Amino acid sequence: MRDNRLLGSLRAGEASIGTLMTIPDLLVAEVMGTAGVDFLVVDTEHSPMTTEQLHGVLTALYPTESTVLVRVPAHGDVYIKQALDLGAEGVIVPSVSTAAECRAAVASARYAPVGSRGFGPRRASRLHGDRADYLARANGQIAVLAMIETGEAVEAIEEILATGGLDGIMVGPFDLAVSLGHLGDPEHPAVEEAIQKVLLACQGSGVPFGIFSNSLAATQKWVSRGALLTTIGSDLQYLDAGIARTKADLAAVKSASRKES
Repeated sequence: MRDNRLLGSLRAGEASIGTLMTIPDLLVAEVMGTAGVDFLVVDTEHSPMTTEQLHGVLTALYPTESTVLVRVPAHGDVYIKQALDLGAEGVIVPSVSTAAECRAAVASARYAPVGSRGFGPRRASRLHGDRADYLARANGQIAVLAMIETGEAVEAIEEILATGGLDGIMVGPFDLAVSLGHLGDPEHPAVEEAIQKVLLACQGSGVPFGIFSNSLAATQKWVSRGALLTTIGSDLQYLDAGIARTKADLAAVKSASRKES
């Protein structure tokens, strides 16, 4: 099993920047694998990705040097087990609102005696080394990140951060905004205040703080405030940007043609 580069960076206090994959296509996965980001998040929560498609995407990402994480659909042990057995190097668990939910998520990703992960790493143990090596190292090389995206989670943040084996948190600002009554407004002062509370709690407890961001400006803002985990866009966002650029280019060409005629 290869070293988890993301965990190495987090433990060294170094900031890591990743991006999201939402399109269940092997060629897209191969292209995304060359992006050079620190980590890739394969999103199975908000994308129509089946377990079979996830298997294919993870296979296509095999050559990448980026750490490959899967955002599972929910905080259930079946989802976590499937993602890890298919070869994910870590999981991001959504909607963790209580310390009990956080403890359950961490336990689902660790083999006994420290956790309750079921046995069956048929693909994972073949990726890097042999089964014995995987089993010996998995507990120390699998990353578990909990998503903070509800008002309840913000109120319970101290207890959540006390969870043993938790490698970091990721704030979901859009869902947090919804939870706080500010749909579509993640920059509302109340949302910013809640995120700042989580950031300060992370800094006080030594647990890496992370946040999903969808722009360079947002990424730079949070890294400057001490975030060790941020994202910058997604495959779909890059596609949208390319289409917008093409539309602008087409409009410019047609405008120039009309002037010439």
